[in-house]
Amino acid sequence: MRKLALLAMLVPGVANAELQQNLFIDNKAMSLGNAVTADPTGIMDIHFNPAGLTKLDGRQFQLQFHNIILNSEAEFSLPDDFDPGEAGLLDPSKDPVLNEGKSRAHVAAYFPGIGRQGIPLPIIALPTAGFSIKPPGSKFTFANAVYAPMAAGFSKGDDDPGRYQAKEVAIQRLTYLSPSFGYQVNDEFSVGAGLLFSHQAVSLEQELRAPNVLVGVLEELQNAFGCLEPDENGNPKRNDPLAPFITLCGGDVGPYDDIGTLDITMTESLSPSFNLGMLWEPNGWFKFGMSYQSEANTKLTGDYELEYTDDFADFFRTFNSSIIGAVTGAIFSFPQGQTYEAGHVTSELTYPQHFQAGVKFKYFDIFHFNLDAGWTDFDEWDSLDIQFDRQVSFLSTAKILSPDLVTDTTLEMPLNFRSVWTYNIGMAMDLNSRIQLRAGFEPRRSSIPKDSRSLQAPIGFMRMYAVGLGYQWDLDTTIDLSMSFMKSVEHIKADPQDASSNNEYPNSSNSLNRNCLTCVVTNPYPGLDVDTKLTIGHAGISFRTKF
Repeated sequence: MRKLALLAMLVPGVANAELQQNLFIDNKAMSLGNAVTADPTGIMDIHFNPAGLTKLDGRQFQLQFHNIILNSEAEFSLPDDFDPGEAGLLDPSKDPVLNEGKSRAHVAAYFPGIGRQGIPLPIIALPTAGFSIKPPGSKFTFANAVYAPMAAGFSKGDDDPGRYQAKEVAIQRLTYLSPSFGYQVNDEFSVGAGLLFSHQAVSLEQELRAPNVLVGVLEELQNAFGCLEPDENGNPKRNDPLAPFITLCGGDVGPYDDIGTLDITMTESLSPSFNLGMLWEPNGWFKFGMSYQSEANTKLTGDYELEYTDDFADFFRTFNSSIIGAVTGAIFSFPQGQTYEAGHVTSELTYPQHFQAGVKFKYFDIFHFNLDAGWTDFDEWDSLDIQFDRQVSFLSTAKILSPDLVTDTTLEMPLNFRSVWTYNIGMAMDLNSRIQLRAGFEPRRSSIPKDSRSLQAPIGFMRMYAVGLGYQWDLDTTIDLSMSFMKSVEHIKADPQDASSNNEYPNSSNSLNRNCLTCVVTNPYPGLDVDTKLTIGHAGISFRTKF
């Protein structure tokens, strides 16, 4: 379950900022490494620096397409020094994911009014559109655009070994109304602002299991009782020798057995925020710009469905029918053996504030150099709380080992994200009066701590390399092209076999592969080394003309 929340941030996405900040917004910006705070891009200055809107004359319309190729892989393996003799009750060598090959994820997206959609191809096209109006003789330029400042999603197959950290997930923030303006104070100084109205969505489907030492003890007891020994027809006998005092043979339950499938979708249709910007141009070779994007406190509401496997439901239904099961089940609120639960869920998500400043230098009338620095307030993502409208059986079980984080109806996930500074570099050369060649570089530091890495957010340090060009088709029409590539590789090592659950081990992740008694729903791959690789390619085209 904690994995559920971490992925819901990814992003947070999903996440934004170093996860998604300034990505796939504008093709000129992408080709310049997003170092455009002091170098106006066009109508999408609504996002980057609304003061740059003053560079747009008359009435203009812009249409963009961003074609994104995404491939996420994860490979599971035993540590090099793994000793089967010291495996104990939780033996990672018995984990079926070791025999299921690599985990491979492609693209998923959320569409308002339709819902989450997995896309079987690794490519997705994101369109954006906007327009601007500057009345003749006015110092004001007004603009509006539709775009997605946050859009991330992964989709995996039914038998993919990574399905225990989101089989399918989509995190999206769609700005559908963004009335903005730029104001030319004088020949050297401009300011701008915009009020943004956005739709926020978090949606996922996830397979659940609980690889934990206590569940391993239960599996050993089932083996000792001969619960799964076949009868003459090959079916498990499920004989309980200690019935009616205690019954443990109602269903096959083990640390690597599936518990069920969770499907959850939360949305907010009106999430407002604002942007501010300024641009200073004291001469023809130097520009300085600053922009601020406010945070947005969003209250997400939605529905969840939790469908349990027959073995999990049958085990608790039979266990609760015994004398000991009835007593302990009442004390610890064990599941009653239902196969399906559903209800409403709420959570609060803060879209973090972002500040960026940049400079632009022009040399010999044809060479351009841009340098930006930006900061995003991810310290706000210290934890995420999810509130269910009724008691959830799976949470009732988990709270026994994690009472500080879990109750019958609430789930608190420590995230411990960090605010980081990043920088951007862009270069351009005016080949002639019509064509400008561009290149950009952006080293993207991750806001995700080392101990919170997961398959849901397989994003560590990434370097983005980009190229592109601008073409002045005629006096009224501009075309921008861009191509970019980025990759993140992470090696997340398992804890040592003799590790104490009370110690911290910097190479493992609390959100993936820790060996921890209280991590009953936190780490679906304990004891395994996990290598992740995320590659993202982008090719885009934009068209802007007067009308």
